[in-house]
Amino acid sequence: MTIGEMTIGEMMIKETMINEMTIGEMTIVEMMISRPGNSQADRSETVKLRLVNGGSPCAGRVEIHYKGQWGTVFDLVWDLPDAAVVCRELGCGAALSAPGRAHFGEGSGPIVTYNVRCGGTEAALRDCDSGEWRHYSDSHSRDAGVICSDHKIPRLVFGDSPCSGRLEVQYGETWGSVCDLHWDLNDANVVCAQLQCGVAVSVPRGAYFGESTGIVRSDTFQCKGNETSLRDCPLSPVNQQVCTHRNDASVICSGNHGPRLVDGESRCSGRVEVLHGDQWGTVCDIYFGLEDASVVCEHLQCGAVIATPGGAHFGKGTGPVWKENYKCRGNESRLWDCPVSSWEQFNCSHGNDASVICSDEGWPPRLTNGGSRCDGRVAIYYNRSWGRVRDNLWDLNDANVVCRQLGCGYAISAYNSSKYGEGEGPVWVNDVQCEGNESQLRDCSSFTLNQSLTDSEDVGVLCSEHKQIRLVDGGSPCAGRVEIYYNGAWGSVCDDSWDPLDTNVVCKQLGCGYSLTATAPVSCGQASGPIWLDELRCTGNESLLWECDSSPWGEHDCIHKEDVRIVCSEHKEIRLVKGRHPCEGRVEVFYRGSWGTVCYDDWDKKDGEVVCKQLDCGSVIKIPFEAHFGEGTGPIWLDNVECRSHESFLWQCLSAPWAQHDCKHREDAGVVCSGNQSLTKSDSFHSCTGTPDHTSEHLPGQQLRLVGGKTNCSGRVEIMFNNTWGTVCDDSWDRREARVVCRQLDCGSALADSGEPVYGKGEGPVWLNRVQCKGSELFLWDCRSSTWAQRVCAHKVASVMCSVTDVLIPGGIISTPVAVSIILGTLLVFVLIALTVQQQRQSSRRVKNRSFSYTISRPGEPIYQEIDDITAGRGSLYRSNSGEIDLEYYTSSSLHQTDQNSQNPEDWTRERLSKQDYDDTDSGPLNDQTPSAEGPAPVRGSCADVEGATPSSTHCDSLLDRSFRLTLRRTADHPATD
Repeated sequence: MTIGEMTIGEMMIKETMINEMTIGEMTIVEMMISRPGNSQADRSETVKLRLVNGGSPCAGRVEIHYKGQWGTVFDLVWDLPDAAVVCRELGCGAALSAPGRAHFGEGSGPIVTYNVRCGGTEAALRDCDSGEWRHYSDSHSRDAGVICSDHKIPRLVFGDSPCSGRLEVQYGETWGSVCDLHWDLNDANVVCAQLQCGVAVSVPRGAYFGESTGIVRSDTFQCKGNETSLRDCPLSPVNQQVCTHRNDASVICSGNHGPRLVDGESRCSGRVEVLHGDQWGTVCDIYFGLEDASVVCEHLQCGAVIATPGGAHFGKGTGPVWKENYKCRGNESRLWDCPVSSWEQFNCSHGNDASVICSDEGWPPRLTNGGSRCDGRVAIYYNRSWGRVRDNLWDLNDANVVCRQLGCGYAISAYNSSKYGEGEGPVWVNDVQCEGNESQLRDCSSFTLNQSLTDSEDVGVLCSEHKQIRLVDGGSPCAGRVEIYYNGAWGSVCDDSWDPLDTNVVCKQLGCGYSLTATAPVSCGQASGPIWLDELRCTGNESLLWECDSSPWGEHDCIHKEDVRIVCSEHKEIRLVKGRHPCEGRVEVFYRGSWGTVCYDDWDKKDGEVVCKQLDCGSVIKIPFEAHFGEGTGPIWLDNVECRSHESFLWQCLSAPWAQHDCKHREDAGVVCSGNQSLTKSDSFHSCTGTPDHTSEHLPGQQLRLVGGKTNCSGRVEIMFNNTWGTVCDDSWDRREARVVCRQLDCGSALADSGEPVYGKGEGPVWLNRVQCKGSELFLWDCRSSTWAQRVCAHKVASVMCSVTDVLIPGGIISTPVAVSIILGTLLVFVLIALTVQQQRQSSRRVKNRSFSYTISRPGEPIYQEIDDITAGRGSLYRSNSGEIDLEYYTSSSLHQTDQNSQNPEDWTRERLSKQDYDDTDSGPLNDQTPSAEGPAPVRGSCADVEGATPSSTHCDSLLDRSFRLTLRRTADHPATD
């Protein structure tokens, strides 16, 4: 008995092998007993078919698009007739094999059908008997696959990269080499495109990459060069007896991240485009110069650069405009060998597409193996290859012609092979003799093709325009030590007289923006070459640093400790913070002197891959939801980042312009990478290899002070570390270190740095030794030094005297601004007190020389009136013209100072006051009284009214004065009414 064409025995064998796997809720047995014709695809649904992950459209995992989703086929009873129907439906020839068990990898999405049983003649897979077509949920470990006869996939083997080597093509399941008799650049271009290797550069012949051992394909490909796959090219047979493995074809592609020239008159002229991943993009012409163009020509084996027309000379491209700024020296062989950085403000469009015109005609020369395109060994391009020039009498006249032809100024030196080494390749020219005024080397009288091997040596040239500049050891091309390539060697620049104007020239020359005041990143070591320039005095308008006034080249009085280190605005760094280790956390970018965050908008795994790669943290594991690692502070530098994974730096990805966003810090992006999870947060990704005895670390609890001087801004340098004060050894200590100490203590500039024991030797450990500051650091521990707790110091302890004299007080330090404020405040208090005393004295003198009028306008109402002059007369009170009584008021001091026998008006007034009747305002009007025979009648206000006092009491006057003042105060506080 059979079910379809399968017997029960076959079914049971299949069942035993599969061991009851399920699709959804259906067992294998249920699937196998489903009747043909009862479970077919819905005829009203549109069905699509494809082969995936096999290297070509004619091999791979079978996938069906059904009811809006792509799904796979369960491989139960999948065999060659089923595969034959798939190959026929896809136009891929005959079926070669029908692999199962996810041979091409496990798919995703639903499983569409199972138990497919084709006769092999059906036009489409949906016409075959099968289980019901629907969306099943189960494991993809049994996905079906197909390999068709038209599956042709190339590979390049035994080359120096995946994009160069001997060509081998897989026909179905068999690999074989290709005969090179009719193989050309058009065919090679298709191979390079199919392998995502750019464009074909050359097709070396004669088994250039070695002979194969397999079969030799007898077919001849007749590609036009614009096909995307070899299977799209027509084939014609070739006489197999003619081809052997000595004719194995080879291909050299420009490679991924390599260039091509398009829309020009030939493959060696046109618009510059660079391949990243599977997409070509153009390059902006603003910073694309002759050095970059020279490398493009060399990369494409197109001879020497002739011109670099700008302004989209060969038409506007399509696709992205890459943000790369190439900084080639001109002697690199591949474009990816050039340093590259991204742009500060990317405003280029396809109207700025760079163009290059190369030429292999006219025997163009080049200089190789030197420091720039204007320095090196002389080579000549002829017959599509570079050859050597040999000459025992090579001199400056010959060299001048080469420099002039290359646009490199004039010749400084003419060298033999001892300078640049012997070249490789054929010898094209021997014994050139030039007058020195020729415009091209081939114009010299003796310039002819001469390939004879003589005892002559290769020759080289050093031209005047060979100088180059770079920043090294700073974490990016826009920060670090300034170095200049001159006279065949890289050297540094001394910082004597260096200022921001000089820095701006360097930043501008390197395309790195402008000068920042931020401290340069800590150096991983000093330079070891020459010091080329000193005493730079730039105006800021120069285009090149060596255009500035300076000391002559190589003349200086500096050591490498004085090498210039700078930071430009385009210096960028990246870090991950608030994670468990340095390879996870919130993404932060350093730009224009400050750290900022990246917005989560459009943030995905491709962006995370670039971050992980840039930090050497492996691959991305997870992209957490926004602000997973907390909200950052500062600017939000990047938004809408769209990386393609090929970028080396995050800022090379497409994004909104810097600092332009619509985000809040609650949308800060983060990433979790796979690598370096064992590192702690204090570990550095850019630690200095080879210099383990030098560190720069700021540990908790560090403090700095000057001890033993007359002020807090002079004395022995001491540091608190690990709760213990210790000293600093003066080995290599000079004014730069002193400058940092004075800055950190807010003590002005450094006047002196001394190791003399005038401030004492100090006690405790020697915390730092061999300190090496640049002078611009904010803290002493930002300087390079030996590791902490060096117990041995060969010299004395370091000391400093700063320009600011601080106030020394017990228990602490008061900085100069605070001390000045305190002193000025104290002086101000004294001045106010003095003014108050002076004012009181002047008031007393006025009272002594003037009368104070006490006038009563009505009974019981006190009135005060100043009188300009008083005429004193014995035995009477002075009365005003209005008839009102006036009384003088004296302070107790004036009363005490008056002698009773004095004829001074003050004495008289006090005498009269003791005898004169007066009363409070609430006692009615003041009346004249005559003394009785028994003596003066007691009056209020006299000593007689004061308990315990007599007229002769020593303090009667004082008591009287106090009583009188109280009476006047009560009078003022309680005026009488009618």
